[in-house]
Amino acid sequence: MEKLRIAVCDDETFALDVIKEAIGKVLQEKKVQGEVRTFINAESLEKKMREVSFDLLLLDIDMPVVDGIAFGKKLRGQRNKVDIIYVSSREDKVFDSLRVNPYGFIRKNHFLEDIPQVLGGYLDQREDGKESRVVLQLKDQTETVNIEDILFIEGARKYQQFYIAGREKPLAVRKQMQELEEEFKDYGFIRIHKGYLVNYKHIQVFKENDVVLDNGMSLPMSRRKAAEVKDYYMELMKNEGSIIF
Repeated sequence: MEKLRIAVCDDETFALDVIKEAIGKVLQEKKVQGEVRTFINAESLEKKMREVSFDLLLLDIDMPVVDGIAFGKKLRGQRNKVDIIYVSSREDKVFDSLRVNPYGFIRKNHFLEDIPQVLGGYLDQREDGKESRVVLQLKDQTETVNIEDILFIEGARKYQQFYIAGREKPLAVRKQMQELEEEFKDYGFIRIHKGYLVNYKHIQVFKENDVVLDNGMSLPMSRRKAAEVKDYYMELMKNEGSIIF
């Protein structure tokens, strides 16, 4: 299993220390490499998420300004599919948290009992059904991202720009667009234009000369390739079991 990036957000520093230590023990027991970062509020976590792709968030619910459920809803509204586990003493909020589709809920008053079960179960499930991931070689570092989270790739001469769900800025990779088209073909990426390679899972609407993504962005589609693009999209949708009317 690749190194897991985990963020913990709680407005109590003592709770952050306890949760981080417990996570470390579970990771060690499961023989999983992980990096755990802590945040005292949702605002600081959100800021960091513009730079770093986390695999898992452990969120407190009762926090000032922005609570854990409100923050989770905001992420889902941005089409961010990061996994979330709530850690809270507010057991009355369990049903409210379901709107965010979290992986699980850890009760603070049963913390030592719950965390091995919930986090351990998460790690087991992740190992059994690994998402396809790609390591991007950037100018000064490498970045591992879920292929499903890549919205589209934009051609920009020597460097191609990878736009990732939930990230403000694209990641620049030095590679030819033609090479990327070949490498990502098996993952459902469609060349809609000489300058754009799009993940079909994020296409929401086809217009005459544009493709609208599920985050609202509109990208140009070559008129010459329009019929071919739509046919390939329909083929991909059928292959995944979607019903076509």
